[in-house]
Amino acid sequence: MNALQGRLGEGVLANLVQYLSLNQASGCLQLVSDGLGRGRVYLQRGAVEHVEVGSEVGLPALTALLGWQEGRFFFRVDLSPPRRTLDLPVDALLLRASYGSDLNGARAGAVDGAAGRSGVGRGNADRGNADRGNADLGDRTAGPAQGSNGVLDATPLADPGIASGLAWAAVAVAGPIGEIFVDEAFETIGHSPRLLPEHALGQLLLAVARRFKSIEGRQQFLARAEAVLAHHGYGRVEDDR
Repeated sequence: MNALQGRLGEGVLANLVQYLSLNQASGCLQLVSDGLGRGRVYLQRGAVEHVEVGSEVGLPALTALLGWQEGRFFFRVDLSPPRRTLDLPVDALLLRASYGSDLNGARAGAVDGAAGRSGVGRGNADRGNADRGNADLGDRTAGPAQGSNGVLDATPLADPGIASGLAWAAVAVAGPIGEIFVDEAFETIGHSPRLLPEHALGQLLLAVARRFKSIEGRQQFLARAEAVLAHHGYGRVEDDR
């Protein structure tokens, strides 16, 4: 196992972690990339217990490392984790981290593209993002609902980013048609991505899942959808009907 070494590339780190997990490996997977630094993934009997890169640890660190497209890796069996920052099954951990990595890549591309088109510096782009973030916070409650005390209560809305996250999950399983699955599911339940009540999340997930023809496809989608929900701060959801 000490001889395990090679070059990083797209999907290599995720495959390595899965391989080491299946082989119940214990040790440290070290990653080195020019300009990005060094990262470490510690495993104990196949479980990922700690990841670090720069000042990041745990899930954010693994998310960052999955975005590395160049560099080298080495595995050493004589290194134990200095602490434990992760306690998730490897499959769930990789799904959450890969979603975060893809999301970071999409955001970086959007910012770079906007700056290139407008000639505006990064600082203005960040201020624009902050303004949109504040607007989103204001939109997270909408639509009066009658409270038990007779006072009108606001209906909590789900994070609008969940729509693109579910599209990511559906496309990963079904290909480009996955985006259509999500669009059709929103139409079926009668809500839009920006005005989706939190209590309708379970209904939305089931509406998307039903569009997969195979049970295996539904299960794969729901597993990825769970990673999306976790990234946005939600736990398991139930159909509200």
